[in-house]
Amino acid sequence: MMQEYIEIENTTKDVIVDNFYTVLSVELGNTTIKSFIITTNLKTNKSYLINKCVKLTRNIRSPLAGEEVFGKTIWQKPLSKEAIVDSIYDIICECLSGAQLEVDDLDFVVRSTGIVAVAELSDMMGVIIKALSDGCLKCGITPSQMKAPFKLDNIPQHIRRYSFFNTIEFDGSIVSVNPAYKALVSNQMESELVNAGIKLASKNSLVDFRNPVMSIDMGTTLAGCIVDSSTPYANTLCYFIGVAGAISDILLRGCEIINESDSAIDVDESVYSIENYDEIGQNTQKIHEYITVDEVPPDVSEYGGVKVDRSEYNDSSIKVIGSKIDDEKKLIETFNRCIKNYNNDEIMLQIDDINAYLIKRIVCKCKKLNLICQDMSVGITGRAAITGCKRQLTTDYISDIFDDIIFMQDGLALGALMMARCMNSLGSPINPIGGLKNGMCIMQQRVAYNKK
Repeated sequence: MMQEYIEIENTTKDVIVDNFYTVLSVELGNTTIKSFIITTNLKTNKSYLINKCVKLTRNIRSPLAGEEVFGKTIWQKPLSKEAIVDSIYDIICECLSGAQLEVDDLDFVVRSTGIVAVAELSDMMGVIIKALSDGCLKCGITPSQMKAPFKLDNIPQHIRRYSFFNTIEFDGSIVSVNPAYKALVSNQMESELVNAGIKLASKNSLVDFRNPVMSIDMGTTLAGCIVDSSTPYANTLCYFIGVAGAISDILLRGCEIINESDSAIDVDESVYSIENYDEIGQNTQKIHEYITVDEVPPDVSEYGGVKVDRSEYNDSSIKVIGSKIDDEKKLIETFNRCIKNYNNDEIMLQIDDINAYLIKRIVCKCKKLNLICQDMSVGITGRAAITGCKRQLTTDYISDIFDDIIFMQDGLALGALMMARCMNSLGSPINPIGGLKNGMCIMQQRVAYNKK
């Protein structure tokens, strides 16, 4: 079994030369707002982090008089379009300034959001995406830096030789996965980008994370997907939805380690020594009695706070696996009884085990539904999966199912970067990201497929 924790290596703007593709990614989530500047060597597919800025979504300014409040985050933070624009403008300017870069130094700018996973906000996706775009424009980013090129001449000249745009235009597929033209779940795009991001990050590791794969994002809400080994494009077999990091937030608020407006991100999650584990494992079983992990029934429109819309998928074989809290009051009461005599380190270890066990339950449900094949790898990202002892505990729980396990930060941001590459048809045939594990580049298969 190979387990890897991938952190994108830090570098400076001086590393950027002609074969590097430099992208700014800005992401609005339920808990954090992030801006990254990442550059990728198009020969090796290795990525480097030039700068990263993170702010808390709860600190977005309150809507001003006359501004329309179009919705709230999962933690009831009121949002206006103008407030989002200002926050995006501020974090992009800070990120560029910290890297000593100008807008003109960027080859592309991508925007993504996990906030629309919240059921009540999913219908407002257009407003949120427009606010992200307007924040970018306010910084001086041009529309051409944010949209598909439509022809080779619109791709930056220094990377044009790496583009296959004249051979195969962008067809909606991201890293050799069939595009979904209708949303089955409101976090669908987030799930597909996370999958692409983990594939890109794997090029900085020894793991060949190509199809078939499972990707799990343990952010505030659960996201991710499973894709098969079909060629040239894989099919999505399953999406993940529901609560993830939000469980930690609820429990830590319930035992008063954090305030009602805070989240687990406010707690210093160091790596703790794993002692008294038998008792902690027993506690986890008791606490999980109030958390359901199951295939989402066909007749529901929301599960774990995430919207489901099967109107375009009545005959689809795509599964949806969700997590939800059945009884929040009993969940908190049980947790408080279990940690009654624990110190803070023991409490955080208990939190880690609860999250790791949630991943195990997701994996076991997929296995029961025959969604996991023998050569499948799993990639895991998100705040509720990579801090403290979560990686070690998760590996202990699922290492008998997977030969290769990848943990990484910021899968969504890297996925947005990967989407930008796909939109510009920037491939690396000698070190491909798409295709099958241990396989060759699938460019010729894609060309033949699209000719049909």
